[in-house]
Amino acid sequence: MSEGDWLSHRTPAPPPELASAIRAALKARNVAGAAPTPTELLETAQSLLQKVLGTECDSRDSALDLLTADALVTYALEIANENSQLSDFAETAMGKLARS
Repeated sequence: MSEGDWLSHRTPAPPPELASAIRAALKARNVAGAAPTPTELLETAQSLLQKVLGTECDSRDSALDLLTADALVTYALEIANENSQLSDFAETAMGKLARS
């Protein structure tokens, strides 16, 4: 299953513009395969967050990047939960995002 297939099977499905942004963010970080791991999703979100924090954050692109980062973190936590890894992963995620 490709990233697109993985994303298209999430319920509820993200709006088309957000789905495109998620796919683009994953592609930009060379995340490929059957489905991204929680760590890959988190690192992609962290990268977007750092990008936004390094700018003036005053454009529509910044808003979409923030929404995309939020969605990626949400999906990372959902997948970690599905794999019974939520407790450890959530703590790791909070630490990484706080350092951004």
